Amino acid sequence: MLIVPFILQIFTVVGVVGYFSLRNGQQAVNDLAYQLMDKVNRLVTQHLDSYLSTPQQINQLNIDAIQLGILDLQNFDTAGHYLWKQMQVYDVSYIGYALTTGELVASGRYLDGRGVTIDELSSRTQGKAYTYATDNQGDRTRVLRVYDNYQPLTESWYTYAVKAGKPVWSPVYTWNDPAGHLLITASHPIYNQNNKLIGVFGADFLLTKISHFLRSLDISPSAKIFIIEHDGKLIASSSTEKPFTLLQGKAQRLNVLQSQDALIQTTAKYLYNEFSSFATINISQELSFQHDNERHFVRVTPWKDTLGLDWLVVVVVPESDFMAQINENTKITIIFCFSAMLLATLLGMLTSRWITQPIRELSAASKAIAYGDLDQKVEIKGVRELDVLSQSFNRMALQLKESFEQLETRVEKRTAQLNEAKQAAEAANRAKSEFLANMSHELRTPLNAVLGFTTLMNQDASLTAEQRENLKIINRSGEHLLTLINDVLDMAKIEAGRMTLNKKNFDLYSLLDTIEEMFSCKAQLKGLQLQIEHTVEVPRYINSDEIKLRQILINLVGNAIKFTQEGHVFLRVTTVENQDTIPKLTPQTTLHFEVEDTGVGIAAHETEMLFKPFVQTETGRKSEQGTGLGLAITHKFIQLMEGAITLSSQLGKGTIFQFNIPVELAEATSQETETQRVIGLEPGQPQYRILVVDDHLAMRRILKQTLTNIGFEVREAENGQDAIALWNIWEPHFILMDMRMPIVDGYEATQYIKSQPKGQSTIIVAFTASAFEQERATVLATGCDDFIRKPFREEVIWEKLKQHLGVRYIYENPRSIRETLQEIAPGYALNADNLNVMPTAWIAQLHNAAAKLDAETIAQLITEIPTDYAFLAQALQQKVNNFDFDQIIDLAQPSSL
Repeated sequence: MLIVPFILQIFTVVGVVGYFSLRNGQQAVNDLAYQLMDKVNRLVTQHLDSYLSTPQQINQLNIDAIQLGILDLQNFDTAGHYLWKQMQVYDVSYIGYALTTGELVASGRYLDGRGVTIDELSSRTQGKAYTYATDNQGDRTRVLRVYDNYQPLTESWYTYAVKAGKPVWSPVYTWNDPAGHLLITASHPIYNQNNKLIGVFGADFLLTKISHFLRSLDISPSAKIFIIEHDGKLIASSSTEKPFTLLQGKAQRLNVLQSQDALIQTTAKYLYNEFSSFATINISQELSFQHDNERHFVRVTPWKDTLGLDWLVVVVVPESDFMAQINENTKITIIFCFSAMLLATLLGMLTSRWITQPIRELSAASKAIAYGDLDQKVEIKGVRELDVLSQSFNRMALQLKESFEQLETRVEKRTAQLNEAKQAAEAANRAKSEFLANMSHELRTPLNAVLGFTTLMNQDASLTAEQRENLKIINRSGEHLLTLINDVLDMAKIEAGRMTLNKKNFDLYSLLDTIEEMFSCKAQLKGLQLQIEHTVEVPRYINSDEIKLRQILINLVGNAIKFTQEGHVFLRVTTVENQDTIPKLTPQTTLHFEVEDTGVGIAAHETEMLFKPFVQTETGRKSEQGTGLGLAITHKFIQLMEGAITLSSQLGKGTIFQFNIPVELAEATSQETETQRVIGLEPGQPQYRILVVDDHLAMRRILKQTLTNIGFEVREAENGQDAIALWNIWEPHFILMDMRMPIVDGYEATQYIKSQPKGQSTIIVAFTASAFEQERATVLATGCDDFIRKPFREEVIWEKLKQHLGVRYIYENPRSIRETLQEIAPGYALNADNLNVMPTAWIAQLHNAAAKLDAETIAQLITEIPTDYAFLAQALQQKVNNFDFDQIIDLAQPSSL
């Protein structure tokens, strides 16, 4: 009651004064902005009138010189020297004339660093256009370049003048040799005494100079000036943006609506929408519009000359450029307002404190006790009632303190016991996780080397059948060991509660066919009948966790075949009628799976512990196979999928496992095509550089050989420190980074590379033996772009390269390259004549590279072959893959050049 009215009075007075001050300042800004734009518009139009009159004046001087006999159009030496002298006087880029005979003489300054040049096209140049360098006297010194097919009579500056029969401007055009110029030409037809056309004089004006002038005008910090044609094409602007873009080395006119300057583009769009078209703007307009919550003033003025130029001059000024000081004054006003409010508040608080001090002390002590501070003692003098209340308050605080001290002693003891138990549990959990992570890394890394080298060796065409069979045995053993490792790690993830469902739509029939293909050979070897069947009611396409369902069926069918010596193994799939009457958002059904075998059976006393981890039946222990985890994992997976598993068994007669799982019905899924083996890179791609980082030599060798065989350029590093050094020097496109290494590990190396500006474009894929999903999240958080687990499969590497770099591959074809070529292009055979589609220098480079056995250089040369000659690229790549360098040398002999 004491503070608020006083504050409101001061705040209202200061606020009203500030509002009217701001309003008056805005009105003054509007007047100033329009006056400034009017002044700038006059400067621009005056400059255009003056600047663009020069080319026509030059043409008229030259026409007068012809009529007075000063300039002889047939004397090309004298005419060239005459035009050279004019270039020293006038600020234009090109002056010249073309005769009706197709001959041309001109002088210009359009070649950077060449000064003023002279061009001539005449009978003595044999119909070619020569460009000559000149000395400081205008004499020709040497030929700079030659045009074979230049036709001046087809140029717009010539044809427009002939058609008009009078002085005229050509359309604005871009000059592509060299690229980077926007010009307009003033043309003047030349007639003889009989009024017969004998040629056209032209003077080129570089429109870039108008942009330079616009940038030189000091308007305001953010104002923009630009000039456009009525079709919206940009002539010049005060921004640093060029009025054209380069597309494949050629300049293309820029429409102002596609300008990269945000203010110019926004202003142009506003004018276009306001008038429906630039062509409808015929008189000067003063407008304003909002952009980014800020007001902008704009003035658009048509500009024309007597020879047909019709442009629009646009000036746009942000209001903020003029409002800066006003806004600053407003801020000061607001500061004064709040300062006054603060002062009023302070005075009010001092007054109220003097009145209410005794009550506030008692209130503060009460709050302190409520927050646990019991050491409170209040002494109030002068007011009898408050003195009695303070004494009662002090006695209560003392009693509360004694009670809380006894309670805190008991709580501290209990808390200490709980902390000890928590620390022990966390230490055990960390030890377990660390052990599993280390075990995963130490087992998967050498196993990756075993599987990788067997894959590479199996691609050797010189292997005997016996050697191939031995490699298959090694590979199967490695895959089996990998299965055992995955079982252990899957069980660890289940026990840790980290296993989740990954549902997707898939083809159940295809999954059952895959299971049958996997085990049919093994069943035939044991003389067993393997039969997998399903009823017609079983849906083909379902939504569930395909990977876990496949693992469940593999475990159950694999166990059935393992422990069955004769008879059969059946897998049956049926549906179960759903008793739930509650409607579902998506159609659902329950699938019933049954695996029956005629094997040794399971004793009754062993069925209770059958689904426990690391527990095997007596028969399983005798077989000396497995880890005792398959059925435990199966049981956990089925529970995770909201199902249940049961079994019935008789010793010596067989076993039946049954389980039900609910699934959702799905639409038909697209069928994936059979994966083809990658054998090379498509021509026409960059030479990709790949860095392999791993502290294990075997792993580096596998990856390097695998990638090099396809055509990539590969280097190795054995730790993160070497990887950083190689990355700085070599700048690879793609890094396969092992995460656990000595000296500097993969995490530190990745963080360093990604922290550098050029490191953002380097793709880093973590290459780790860890099987835990949290490891993936950790490496991605470090900065890695993707994640690959060891042991790797080739197709995973190819897919990651394709995903991140856009690599295109050549895939293995069951038929030979020669057969494919003959089918697609009958009669095609690689010979020396085929190479003639390429330049002579290219063939010579191919010959030298083949003589040096330099496969990398040949691969780079192959990428330069046009796509129309893909057969030639494929045939050469095949010879490189087969090390047929001698044949390449013969094909690229100098005699064939």
